This record gives sequence, structure tokens and C-alpha cells, in this order.
Amino acid sequence: MFFASDNTSGVHPKIMEALAEANSGFAPAYGNDRYTGALQERLRDMFDAPDARVYPMTSGTGANAALLAAMTPPWGVIYCHETAHIEVDERGAATFYAGGAKLKALASKDSRIDVDFLRTKVTEDRGNTDVHGMPPAAVSLTNLTEFGEIYTPAQIAQIASASSLPIHFDGARFANAMAASGATPWEMTRELSTLSLGATKTGAMAAEAAVVFDPELVQAFESQRMRGGHNISKARFVSAQILAWLEDDLWLELASHANAMAARLSAGITELGGHLNYSVDGNMVFATLPRGKHAQAKAKGAVYNLWCADTALIGDPDTPQMARFVASWSTTPAHVDALLAAFAD
Repeated sequence: MFFASDNTSGVHPKIMEALAEANSGFAPAYGNDRYTGALQERLRDMFDAPDARVYPMTSGTGANAALLAAMTPPWGVIYCHETAHIEVDERGAATFYAGGAKLKALASKDSRIDVDFLRTKVTEDRGNTDVHGMPPAAVSLTNLTEFGEIYTPAQIAQIASASSLPIHFDGARFANAMAASGATPWEMTRELSTLSLGATKTGAMAAEAAVVFDPELVQAFESQRMRGGHNISKARFVSAQILAWLEDDLWLELASHANAMAARLSAGITELGGHLNYSVDGNMVFATLPRGKHAQAKAKGAVYNLWCADTALIGDPDTPQMARFVASWSTTPAHVDALLAAFAD
């Protein structure tokens, strides 16, 4: 009953096999190997972006920070949702890399940026031409969002139009978003200047790809990546993972399975009287249950995170507490049913 994070699952066997194959013999370093060359061509074709540059990375935070730092001057503003990973969970990495740029975290009714509010804030900042102010530079979106909701291509297009700014994508759960959306990779990314493509949460060992769609950002990104220590010498081992991940649409198969397990769990929690706090678009479920139910499930070995201010399991058993449940590629129906039974007994 492990639902704490999709980072807790293992590596898919096909990806482990690809790593073993890549471990044979010698290969040029720093991305000059055949695996990295093949990955770039594969992603260019997938995104219908012949000029895109692809860089193997091992850290989503590193990819986000280096990409955003390439998109803004030190005095620029990056707009994001108030719950975005770059705002809440990366200890200022993006602004550190950018040398002083500012994150402007925007509130909304859900976990997605509100288009009208974004337009208002960008207009205000763009209209402040005084040297004391900071001008708009970029928008960062997370898909799936930190609360498991999806941005559709139409919503992304609205954000691009409302802001008239370069768009960065934190795609730590890009596969889950794609599996849920039914969109093509081109449709999902056509408005983007950069993408942090994450495979680690969906079956890889440690594999991310920084994708730069805008050729004008290449030199700045390569400089940020090098200065930050993310220019991987043995890049073939990252590229081999992602190539295996993409082969025969394994990435979508694994993400679709994780999404289905989350849907199964959310349906069961609802039947038990729980309240879903956010729409379950992908592989994450945010639900509120009484404290007594959480104490009962955790006593039986359930592993997940309470996502509220009061996380104590001792106290009034009727106190509502929100929790986050994350399904992974290796979550099974039996795992889901065991958790639901732990709540129900």
C-alpha cells in the first residue's frame, strides 16, 4: 500500500535492460554518443519540432532551473501558480540560477493558472516602465499540476495569448498528462519555448530531458547547464533510458496504467464517503477523510502523505484531513483494493 509518491516505485524491466545494453563498451562523453543523438531525433519527430535541442538530465529541478534561467534576465519576472514545484519545492533554484529573477506566484480557484488573473498581472508589470520595477519574462506551467490536474492544449494556448510571453513546461508528469489528454505531443507543446520532460516518475531510474524548442535560447541554456553542474559526462545512460521509455509507446502505457489506478482509488474513496478536493485527471488523488480513517489505514501499513496543516493522527477522529495519494506504473489493483479495505474495516 505505497501511495506516497511515484518516485518510490522501481525501474521498469525494459528500461533496466536498456541500461544494461548501454553499459557495453565505450562511447563518446557529454552527449556525443549515439543514444543521445537518437534521442534528439526521436523527440524532434515526436514533437514535430525539427530545430529542437534535447539535453539529457538527471534532475527535474536542475532542468527547470537551467531552462528558466535561460528564458529570463536577472531582473525579469517568471509567472507560475502558487503551488508550482518551482515556487514551493525547489528552494529557490530557478531564481538562484537566474541570478535574481523573481517568481510571481498566482492564486486561483484550482491548481491551474487563471488566465484572466495572469493577463492582469502581466499587463500591470508590463505597464510599469520605471527602472525600479521588474518586467515580465516568462510563464511556467506544470502539467500535470502539483495537485494532479491537467492543462489542455486549448488552455495552454489561452495562457500564451493572454501573456504574450515564452512558456516553460515542468513536465515531471508529462506522460500522465499526455495519457489523460488524448492530445498529440505536438498539440500539447506547440506553444512552448522549453520543456522539462520527466521519465523518472514513470518508470525510469533517473532520466529527464531538457527540450529547448526556441533556438535563440540554446546558448544561454547550455551555459546555465554547464555552470550548474548538469552537463552529464555519461549522458548515454540517461538517453538510453528515455529511448526505451518511448519505444512502442511504453511511456503512455505506464502512465495510462497509473492514471487508471488513481481513478480506481478515487472512485473507492468516494464510495466510502470521502471528498475529492481536486479533479483526478492523472495519477494523483487529493481526498479528505476523517482523522480516524487515516489513523486506521496507517496502522495497517498504508503509506501516503497527509496534505494539511494538522497531520496528527491523535485527536478528534472526526476531524477532516486532506491527503495525497499517488499511483505509479507499478501500482496494482490489489494495492488499491487493500488501501480501500484498510479505510473501510
